[in-house]
Amino acid sequence: MEDLYLEIITPEKILYDGHVGMVEVPGASGRFVLLRDHAPIISTLVRGFVRVIGKDGYDHSFKCKQGVVECHDNHAVVLMDEMPDENKADL
Repeated sequence: MEDLYLEIITPEKILYDGHVGMVEVPGASGRFVLLRDHAPIISTLVRGFVRVIGKDGYDHSFKCKQGVVECHDNHAVVLMDEMPDENKADL
């Protein structure tokens, strides 16, 4: 079985690049989760957190201002603007 491969990319840097157990994103119509063998999808992202959970217990959230996600053939790409730390309270 092939794991879900995830890339999280901002204009400034690559935030994450590797295999994950799941990723949860703030879609325009509500939060949703991408898992292995997810149906192909493209969605816009709104302000919120992109949460990454690895199979090894890794659990981290990235602050998203806006963006887009695409998932196809167990490969997910998140292109987003990351929010600065001072905006954390605005979520």
